[in-house]
Amino acid sequence: MKIFKDEEKLSPEYVPPNLPHRENELNMLKTFFSSVIDGTPSISTRVIVSGSVGTGKSALVKLFGQKAVSEASKKGVDLKFLYVNCRISKTTFSVLRKLIEQLKARLPERGLSNEEFIHKLLDHLEYKGSYAILALDEVEMLLREEGSEPFYLFSRVGEERLKIPRISTIFIFRNPEILDTLDASTRSSLLGNIIHLKEYDYSQLYDIVKYRASLAFRPDVLMEDAIQLIADIASERGDARYALDILWRAGKYAEAENASQVAPEHVRKAAASVYPTIRREHLEFLEQHSKLILLALAQALDIEKSAYVTSSILNDYYKMVCEEYDVEPRSYTSFWEALQRLDDLGIIKIRVVSEGSKGRKSYISLPGIPTSILKKELIPLLPSKQAKQ
Repeated sequence: MKIFKDEEKLSPEYVPPNLPHRENELNMLKTFFSSVIDGTPSISTRVIVSGSVGTGKSALVKLFGQKAVSEASKKGVDLKFLYVNCRISKTTFSVLRKLIEQLKARLPERGLSNEEFIHKLLDHLEYKGSYAILALDEVEMLLREEGSEPFYLFSRVGEERLKIPRISTIFIFRNPEILDTLDASTRSSLLGNIIHLKEYDYSQLYDIVKYRASLAFRPDVLMEDAIQLIADIASERGDARYALDILWRAGKYAEAENASQVAPEHVRKAAASVYPTIRREHLEFLEQHSKLILLALAQALDIEKSAYVTSSILNDYYKMVCEEYDVEPRSYTSFWEALQRLDDLGIIKIRVVSEGSKGRKSYISLPGIPTSILKKELIPLLPSKQAKQ
């Protein structure tokens, strides 16, 4: 069964036409650089975009760059968007070489100092009547390699001449506190316009997964429960990149099995392969009833064919498993306490949902391990059912 329509749409390098829940930040970038886009800058604009892994920093800046160039072109402005990842280009010299390549400028690559390179780039832009927005991603790598000098150089690049500023800059950091390690003059040149991207929550990740799945998958192959489970797993880290990685891998598992849909079990397999959270030694040290609850959960998720079961349904399955093993089930209060301990250990996840007049319900999921593997690991750790007969 063909699952994917275009799996490239889940690539970390792909920049989608829309970024759900980053519309405000995109508009802020447009506001900061409005005079550059209009071709009327009076000062060089400097902006810092910060946020932890998977918050969409690179995608946001790249999408802004695409839109800025398009909008400037409609106004007759020749605007270049120059993007360099400093994890790949770790020195000032290698960054400058990348800029030359992107501008297609005929400049000597050797025999010039960094400052001379900058002036040659400015000469090129002035000759062409062009403007440039320079985006430096993962700038921490430059700091690690060369200290604060490149920060100062690139932050002041637009002020090198008394003429119209031709270059403005975006610096992309994971943690803006890295600025505290710079000297005072460099730090003062960077402070001012800071956009910090918060980690995504469950509902935001749900929207992102659903949107990207609509681009990458064939219609109706991704089950609703699978979307919810991916969002649930990734919300622990607020990481959209992690969510999309799980989504892609889940699709590949479904495809390998020739399944007609991407189901929660494919998501659990994908999550276990990306970021294995449960090992056999974690299960060995659980007390017996916790193991029985986990076995009941694995059976319930399989039978119900769902990403979640309510605590009351799980309690019914737990009682049936206890009967199989000839074990007296614990009271509901003790059962709930065991669930909370398993949640604290990260083995299961409890999500409490308000359902209006119906009150609140607790939904239990198994984010870190496929049900088939969990059952395989648990059964040898439980007393033999034959011995109890």
